[in-house]
Amino acid sequence: MNAPAVSSQLSYAGEVKRKAIHLFALVIPLGYYLASFWWVVGLLLVAWLVSLTLDVIRLCRLRAYSWTGRLFGPMLRPQEERDFTGATYILFAGLFCRIAFDVPAAAAGMGFIILGDTAAALVGRRWGRHRFGHKSYEGSIAFLVCAAVWAFIVPGVPLGWGLAAACLATVVEATSGLIDDNVSVPLVTGTFLHYLPGVFM
Repeated sequence: MNAPAVSSQLSYAGEVKRKAIHLFALVIPLGYYLASFWWVVGLLLVAWLVSLTLDVIRLCRLRAYSWTGRLFGPMLRPQEERDFTGATYILFAGLFCRIAFDVPAAAAGMGFIILGDTAAALVGRRWGRHRFGHKSYEGSIAFLVCAAVWAFIVPGVPLGWGLAAACLATVVEATSGLIDDNVSVPLVTGTFLHYLPGVFM
């Protein structure tokens, strides 16, 4: 039951493939607007359970481990050898956000991590020269730019609050430690946009 080992550093080509899949998750915030609450919750619940099951198979080295390793191994980060994948985390975040927040707040939070994290990873890996921890200032700037653009176009979010949330998302992504940023960014910014505008407007 051998599977391809995950290298100590995901290649840039692997990073591009990983982020191409990550961008596909934009169907989550778009779906918030296009489908009913129960359709979105049902589909995300099923998708999350499938992803969680595949992670359990991989982490526990169960019988199907060899084919799951061949399928996902080249796109895994080293730390994911002992943790759930980003897909499992982001599907959980998408499900939680739709249940807990109104649609604009949920869509904004999910878009921040999907677009911002993609930009931060690709820019940071290729052009990141000024480091802080495992991040780079160049990557964080790319995250902020994409998050700000998303804040401008996402329906139902006041522009000023959206830009403030984009800045908050950038800080959360840059400082995420024990909690995966695929969860922390949408939940923190979704909470911010769901509750704060109503208090001050």
